[in-house]
Amino acid sequence: MDSHDTPHSASAGLLRDVQIPELLWQLHEARRTGCLKVQHGEVVKQLWLTDGDPVFARSNQSSDRLTDRLLARGLITRAQFAAAQDLIAGNSGKRIGELMIDAGLIRPRELEESLCEHLLRMLDSMFLWEEGRWEFQADIVCAEPVTLHVPTAAIIMGGARHRIPLRRLWEAVGDTHQKPLLTGADRSEAGRLALTTELQLEPSESVWLSQFDGTRHLHAMLDDFDADEHELLSLIYTLKMIRRLDLVTPEPLPFARQRDGGEH
Repeated sequence: MDSHDTPHSASAGLLRDVQIPELLWQLHEARRTGCLKVQHGEVVKQLWLTDGDPVFARSNQSSDRLTDRLLARGLITRAQFAAAQDLIAGNSGKRIGELMIDAGLIRPRELEESLCEHLLRMLDSMFLWEEGRWEFQADIVCAEPVTLHVPTAAIIMGGARHRIPLRRLWEAVGDTHQKPLLTGADRSEAGRLALTTELQLEPSESVWLSQFDGTRHLHAMLDDFDADEHELLSLIYTLKMIRRLDLVTPEPLPFARQRDGGEH
């Protein structure tokens, strides 16, 4: 299929045409189940989705190994890390997490929490990729015992917050004369609370929601003394992508009013 087709119909494409956050949201909206394979240079990552939500990921990159992340977080010692490598070498088919639990190297709850963070970091690291290829194989069901349970919108928000550089956020958002406007019921207090939960917003991020009422220009928000540019743009980027916010462009003043205004 043509690489410009959307994931609703296409089975493959190029990241220069649709990048990972947008691709994820399109698959989410279409409630697709299957495996998304993405290649960037020599790195290959696979992402399993169920009804449009990411549930598991796998990578051929050594830095994406679970044991490395456990060591980096201080959940296992160097000696335990070495023991885990021995378990991997003699593995008879079990997952490394199961082997480590059986060997008493980690508690089940610690493993589940670490695996969730591990999957998220493996996934949102792809948000940096601007070149590469993707392929979606439909109706492949994930059979992993421990899976990710994070809303797709929150995954995109987290990736925007931690991964996407300011340059790309500005490219997606546009100029500062636009006025952010939440859509429909999201403008109510209950709607803003629901958005905060769905996107798993930090308190400083959720405070912005009440200002997205279409009355303030983006440049005015950025002029606030405590405004964090990356934080604000990450939030607008995500809300715009998931179609919960419009960026309203003010209509130019009639010529006569502009002239009159300039004479005062």
